[in-house]
Amino acid sequence: MFSEIHLTVLNSRRVNNPHPYLAFALIILIALTAGCAKQQIAKARVDSNRLLIADLPTYSPGEFFEYDNGLSMIVTESSNGMVSWKYANGSASSGYANFLVPKLTWEATGSKGTSTTNAAKDFLWPLNFGGFGRYDITQTIHEADGRVTETLGRRWECSVDGSERVSVPAGDFDTYVVSCNRYSSNDNEWRGRHTYYYSPDIRHYVKLEKRYVNRSTRIEQLKSYGFNSEYLPEKEQNELKKLLYRTLADGKQGISQGWTSSDGTISGMLIPFQNYRGARGEPCREYKSLYNIQGRVYHHTRKACQAADGSWQRIRF
Repeated sequence: MFSEIHLTVLNSRRVNNPHPYLAFALIILIALTAGCAKQQIAKARVDSNRLLIADLPTYSPGEFFEYDNGLSMIVTESSNGMVSWKYANGSASSGYANFLVPKLTWEATGSKGTSTTNAAKDFLWPLNFGGFGRYDITQTIHEADGRVTETLGRRWECSVDGSERVSVPAGDFDTYVVSCNRYSSNDNEWRGRHTYYYSPDIRHYVKLEKRYVNRSTRIEQLKSYGFNSEYLPEKEQNELKKLLYRTLADGKQGISQGWTSSDGTISGMLIPFQNYRGARGEPCREYKSLYNIQGRVYHHTRKACQAADGSWQRIRF
């Protein structure tokens, strides 16, 4: 897990709110920035909650997803349908925002790889029940010194099989179920299946089942997700930091202060709460931050104390 990120996940369907101002601020934030239309869709195994339209997901730098198998991944760059990820184990990858297509480049300790594919960036999106598609991909694996150790040709066939409500550590989600079967290009033998449970509420998969011919099944379930503002462009980081300092120093309890990124894709609210004194007598304050990133809402509870130079330093729980 990224040690610098401490998040409290907000499930947009249920808010357990200890502060009376928070729910009101959240309603305003969503009303100002949401833009995702809802559509009633026939469901196979979903309760009365409605599924959102499943458009191709988009990501912003700083968005973070952690799974119960130890996988932790954070967006470092995002542009024109391409996304770069950094992982808690030190590896990195880049490729389509469309997670149904394997990464196009990746690098880990001792090896790296590249891929070429005929899949379009928006392969299979928007998701529709009964949707089907196939693509080919060639993966080349390199040693750290650049030597090619293996080249693999694969064909993937993906279908939207229906919908299902799933429970994972991060909460309960209504999902589209998408199955992708992998075949060897040379002999057409089935090699495995990835089944994604995609939540349009957070526009990312909350569960992934990986089945293989000669290996045991692996399951990844979403444990937490959030946003780290330290990945914003430097100018916007500075603007947000100045707003935070003013809010903590002078803000009235429960009165929110708003901020919007220059491109309008990220909106935030800072809500100051109780003042108290730290261990050395310095001013400290609890606050809450809410971010709406293209429809994904993140809710953080934090504390900060004022340093001698006037800056505010977050307390790491």
